[in-house]
Amino acid sequence: MKILGIDTSGYANAIGVIDGDQILADLVFEARADSLEKIVANIDFALEKAGLTLEDIQGFGVGLGPGSWTGIRVGVTVGKVLAYGTGKPVCGVPTLEVLAYNAQGRGGLICPVISAGAGDTIYAALYRRKGGTVSRITEYYVGDVQGLSQILKEPAILVGTGVEAYRQRLKQALGSPDVEIEMKEDVPRGAAVALLAAARLERGQSDDVLSLTPLYLREFAARAMVNRYAQAKGKA
Repeated sequence: MKILGIDTSGYANAIGVIDGDQILADLVFEARADSLEKIVANIDFALEKAGLTLEDIQGFGVGLGPGSWTGIRVGVTVGKVLAYGTGKPVCGVPTLEVLAYNAQGRGGLICPVISAGAGDTIYAALYRRKGGTVSRITEYYVGDVQGLSQILKEPAILVGTGVEAYRQRLKQALGSPDVEIEMKEDVPRGAAVALLAAARLERGQSDDVLSLTPLYLREFAARAMVNRYAQAKGKA
């Protein structure tokens, strides 16, 4: 399938075009105040580089975040408009999964980390390689760097935009001799978004173009806390 992937969740925006397992274009560019115009221009450039037109695209993948609240909304909106306008399906892909997929060739457990942009708060989750893709094996984590040790009990590769920002604090928090940690700064790639979306589309899965929304993990964390409190009250 010919898929266009978009991620605008961080300080770099990404657009990728694939045909099956072949990457035809994979662009990364700085997110700026004029990001919408830049995204549209780079979609045109990516399609030109791939030798395709928008009519050739069979589906769209969009990074859902977490990350920059404004940035994510721009990318998701662009993906939805393209899907609605062309009548082609769209799939939302969590940005943590995109980062894990980027690193899957490195083996072992993968822990993508994204800065929440508020003090010491990070977004994270733990993924394991499974065939040609990755699967999440923990709940999403939203909290401070120190608390990441709650989910990280085995050797793992840390990747993502939060790695460099918190490198020293991550080393201190995860400095157990039993847990070998490799850290690698990385940004989401549009081609990875497209490949993950293609895998879902090939299974007949897609998202409703009107109801698709970004993944706001702060809300996820709040709901989880309420549920845990309710369960604790029920046992009392």
